Amino acid sequence: MFDVDGEVVWSPALRIGQLFMSMAGTLADNAGVDLPAAGFTMMASDYYYVDPPALAGFVRTLLAGSVVTHSVYKELARGFVVACLVLLERAGVSMEPSDEAQRDLFDARAALAASMSM
Repeated sequence: MFDVDGEVVWSPALRIGQLFMSMAGTLADNAGVDLPAAGFTMMASDYYYVDPPALAGFVRTLLAGSVVTHSVYKELARGFVVACLVLLERAGVSMEPSDEAQRDLFDARAALAASMSM
């Protein structure tokens, strides 16, 4: 489960949550960021506290790099970034694309949000 200030913003199946956090770790490593600085703090093996300002900064870091400039990297990281955009929206953080290269990631937010149980 992913929690913001005592409110669950996402409750994925265990394997989906594990995959998401594995991707978070890999993308954070690639960006030179540790997981707490990326916005995720493990509270239990299946429970994470989300720090919305830190997550927003991490997403901005990803969007400023290979996530939008390298076609293969973008496709591999796409689902993770879109899921983060959903988490941020649920946490009350408003983010918009800074350019057209980011537009499709932001446009995918609503469709994925419908599939992400709370």
